[in-house]
Amino acid sequence: MELVKMSRKGQLVVPQELRKLLGFNEEDLFIAHGAKDYVVFKKVQLPSLKQEFEELVNRTAKIAEQKGLTDDIVLIEVQKYRKEKRRRK
Repeated sequence: MELVKMSRKGQLVVPQELRKLLGFNEEDLFIAHGAKDYVVFKKVQLPSLKQEFEELVNRTAKIAEQKGLTDDIVLIEVQKYRKEKRRRK
């Protein structure tokens, strides 16, 4: 157990030995919870938005393929919609 001091900016340094032991890295994210006179930090991993988007695109592409939906069909439907929208103005 080591004593740490808060900086003027409110920063606390996790001692190197503890960082190594717990596998903490520079870009890691933590949630902080405090009560009375203590603070608890929990390492968290946020989902990758890029990965989630790629998974969504892949699932959508599979469904479109199963339904026989092609780029040409989508283009025709978009053109029909735009033409109808212009006509309503």
